[in-house]
Amino acid sequence: MNKWKVIAPLGLLAAAGAAAALLLKKQAEPDEGKSAPDGKKKAEPGEKMMKTGEYSFVSGFRDAKTVEVLLDYDALRFGFDVIGEDFLSYSSDSHVAVVTGEDFAMQMEYASYYKGEDLPTIADAAEKKYSGFARVSFGGAEGFRYREGDGICFCLGVDDYSYLLLTLLKAQGCDKTIEELADGEDLQELLSTLRVRTKN
Repeated sequence: MNKWKVIAPLGLLAAAGAAAALLLKKQAEPDEGKSAPDGKKKAEPGEKMMKTGEYSFVSGFRDAKTVEVLLDYDALRFGFDVIGEDFLSYSSDSHVAVVTGEDFAMQMEYASYYKGEDLPTIADAAEKKYSGFARVSFGGAEGFRYREGDGICFCLGVDDYSYLLLTLLKAQGCDKTIEELADGEDLQELLSTLRVRTKN
């Protein structure tokens, strides 16, 4: 449970500020080479520009495999980037994926189980330790969520070695609660497109 030990409430407070700064930067300086929402163009009602974001990592040791996580998003409303620095929330990983929208930002990273751990083991520990615990399922990936400081974390099983950790943070100025964002249509629609593929 390495991620729970290092993601402290104070870290999430700082991360919320970083998320807001990242959102403001993306709105102020749209980059045509990236998939961030174009601040100069207003989407017409019902208009969408669907894209697929990809985040990959190596899972396992002797029999290591490459895991690809795919997520579909509307590029007129959301940005998707894989970054190696300036994370929204502390991470010891070399790279994470970040989804940014008007109301929230979400960091996606991989986490490895310690010896003897698996998804049911860490779910049981999280249920005892954290508030807001609930079982979840997105795109066939089973897992759970819990409240951590000002954010909500989602843990989704990948394989026998790794799981996905998603950290949801709300943008500065958003008047919704983090629970409303976690249960909201925007996030649910994003996560319903989640696909996990494994390559040898």
